[in-house]
Amino acid sequence: GMAMMLKKGLHLNHIHNIDRSFEEMMLGLESWIPMYMTGQVCPYYLKNVQGNIFSHFLKVSGSVALTGEAISGYHNEGKYYLTKNKDEVAYYKKRARQLLSKAYPLMEIFRSEQALSYKSFLQDDAETEGNRYYILSSLSLHTITDDLLNQILSHNLISETEALQIRQYVMSQRELADKIMLHSLMTEEIPVLTREEFEKFPIVLPLSGMFYEKDILYSWEDYQKHLYLIQNYQKQHPNCRIIENPGSPFRNIQICIREGKWVIVSKNKTPVIHFLIRHPKMRHAFENM
Repeated sequence: GMAMMLKKGLHLNHIHNIDRSFEEMMLGLESWIPMYMTGQVCPYYLKNVQGNIFSHFLKVSGSVALTGEAISGYHNEGKYYLTKNKDEVAYYKKRARQLLSKAYPLMEIFRSEQALSYKSFLQDDAETEGNRYYILSSLSLHTITDDLLNQILSHNLISETEALQIRQYVMSQRELADKIMLHSLMTEEIPVLTREEFEKFPIVLPLSGMFYEKDILYSWEDYQKHLYLIQNYQKQHPNCRIIENPGSPFRNIQICIREGKWVIVSKNKTPVIHFLIRHPKMRHAFENM
């Protein structure tokens, strides 16, 4: 049902119940992350929700309202009420707005319009101590050489204007990594693919941080060269630790975890979008994924 609404292009405000067990939180994340990645869902939560006896449910759209109620633990005996009556829909709309006014954003969402804010957050945070853990669907940009980068850009027939912007972005990623490794450990989990897997799911240059939305593909040879560079990079940087993951679960998503502080989930494909999660329970779920 949610997928059908998203396919229609609707924007959804959703207040989540996060007072759940760890197992339920993980199931929820698996279900909701693909929907967040459309950029059409704004997630919220309620602080200090009191009472565990009465359960309530409310969904409102332009011309329909669906409401439900149950006693906790007896949801199968609850009652749902669907109405298209204009007066009732207007009442439930007002109630939904009032409820939303008491909710807090579950995460900060950065789209291309917020590119400067996102860059500023990362720059400021790089100055502060704290280990970082990256689960990557591509290979880290700060480990690539200029020669290999230019080779990949040339293979993909990237214009000189765009190539210059990409080179500048890669340089900024190197500076960011150097800042972090002055005081903290960076662990990067990278995808290690067989040739057959690579041909089925080719690796792309990870440029979501600059909100670049075209695919710049590695050739198999480029990919092998970059893997070799990463091994050398690790030897030269004691605060960089590489974990090779032959069973990488992600194709277009990257996750960065700063222990005890925040998690960033990034989508590389159009629309490029980044979610900054600070809520302790949500963060804990990611840290233990």
